Amino acid sequence: MAWLSAAKSAQNNLPPDRFCTNRQKCYKIKRLGNFSRRESTHMLNLELSTFYGDFEELDALSRLLEPFNEQTRALVKTKRMHWMTSWSELISVASLGSGPDISQIGNTWISSLTGLNAIRPFKPSESQAMGGDLLFPNAETPNPCWSIPWTIYAFVICYRKDHFAEKGIDPASAFSSQAATIETIQKLGEAWLTPFVPNPYPDMLHIAASWVWGNGGELVAYKNNRPQIVFDQPAAIQGFSNWLESYRAVPASHRLNGRDCMGLFQQGKASAVVSGMRMANTLLASADEKTIENIGFAPISSMPWVGGDSLVLWKHSQREAEREKVALELVKFLTSKENVIQFCQAANSLPARQDALDTLYPSSHPLHETVQAISKSGRRYPAINEWRSIEHQLVQELDTIVHEAYRNPAQTSQEIVEKRLHPLAQRLNRTM
Repeated sequence: MAWLSAAKSAQNNLPPDRFCTNRQKCYKIKRLGNFSRRESTHMLNLELSTFYGDFEELDALSRLLEPFNEQTRALVKTKRMHWMTSWSELISVASLGSGPDISQIGNTWISSLTGLNAIRPFKPSESQAMGGDLLFPNAETPNPCWSIPWTIYAFVICYRKDHFAEKGIDPASAFSSQAATIETIQKLGEAWLTPFVPNPYPDMLHIAASWVWGNGGELVAYKNNRPQIVFDQPAAIQGFSNWLESYRAVPASHRLNGRDCMGLFQQGKASAVVSGMRMANTLLASADEKTIENIGFAPISSMPWVGGDSLVLWKHSQREAEREKVALELVKFLTSKENVIQFCQAANSLPARQDALDTLYPSSHPLHETVQAISKSGRRYPAINEWRSIEHQLVQELDTIVHEAYRNPAQTSQEIVEKRLHPLAQRLNRTM
């Protein structure tokens, strides 16, 4: 397959000048300025915190760090923070002024952390040296620049072309609008799956946001230069109602998590499934050519949610000039085109860098059109200090909404959504 050969050759065409060997694998790496020629035997210990939990991600990161450690004579230790407790751990680091030198954080956490005066901003020359506009949404480097994007995440619809043909569904128009998507879901009946991910995980909100934005609604808007909750307005309520309809279409026996939903899809027991991009990549990596040709992909809406994570440098790393210098080099190393490609290939993730994204998903790749649509039309949550609290409460309410819809099939989706979201919007607006 041309796209697979292109992806594998991406790593071989890098401009490095030395190799390192680990576990019978060879990785090309670039020299890191003067560090590759440093003869000092001093070992500098750095700590990088991450909330990666899967073996593939942790193993990929570990292998990626080995050449950096070798060339800089540093020892980068990774500290795994569990996603459920990572926010409180990061707040502790910010409050105490000690802990990891570099941290992986969710993109929506940045505004809250900067308010604690614990993050070291990247100078324009530093962010430019790391890739500049290629790293940031809409190709615009923020000023001040508080973090460097690393990977992105999104949800997509995976569908089986043979099942669609049997049901008389045209893939070209099946998900072309929200009305078309709802009609397709109705035609699929029990063959449609969307994962149920309970509170406190925010996956259902991420999926719902795509429906809201795709319907022309908003979650937060600015009025007189102040953020205001608007997810109780008609367009947003209709978007949430459409999202809820997509859950109510799933039979009770198939109200499963993402991994189990994908398992049924792979077995041919489902015709279409909402899946995270990482799982979609894993599906392609494990399937044979015939299966791959039978699978299609589409964004959830015309304006899908895009999340992701970034790397931040803590201010306490500045206490030692050498530590700060090596920490900066580590951020540059991890977010470079060649290294983020290597990491994302191994971890089945999406790179934040546009040039790396284009390399991993060329025009011949089955996910090319979907990835391009997500990259160009995707939206992110608002970068406001209050978002952590808003997100937390929305996730709770959406969990309640889904359960209430299952318990009360006679109630319309709009009635259930309005009953829960109108009071929440009013409560939140009183605190904004």
